[in-house]
Amino acid sequence: MHPDTGCAFSEMTGVLTPYRGQGLSLALKLLAIRFIRSSGYRHLATFHHPRNVTAIAMNRRLGFVGQVNRGESVRS
Repeated sequence: MHPDTGCAFSEMTGVLTPYRGQGLSLALKLLAIRFIRSSGYRHLATFHHPRNVTAIAMNRRLGFVGQVNRGESVRS
């Protein structure tokens, strides 16, 4: 969390291979969003591997907007 800019950052959400596809990364990302909102932040940034279509789709569904060539997304 960066109080000086009013932005928080969520690292990549990694799930071990045997547990993928069970909604764990979505649950973790939603918890992060709730925590950031309850802490008074207006913006949350995250990043993903540029070829990870599953993570990109999840981030888009959650309202993150991509930034070209950075593998990064921002949610307001």
